[in-house]
Amino acid sequence: MAAQELLDKAEELRRNCRFGEAINLYRAAAQAPDVTDEIKRKSLASVELMQEINGFVNTDLMNP
Repeated sequence: MAAQELLDKAEELRRNCRFGEAINLYRAAAQAPDVTDEIKRKSLASVELMQEINGFVNTDLMNP
């Protein structure tokens, strides 16, 4: 698949809350042979953001 197709599919998966699969496709898009700087930047930023969101813990809610 082309980098843009991978990016589009990853964004669709992200919108459907399928984060693990989306992260895999974002990484594939960033490593595709035809990747542009913009697609690579978007892909890697999306992976970083999703990992940050998934790893978030609100300690105030855990300690009443």
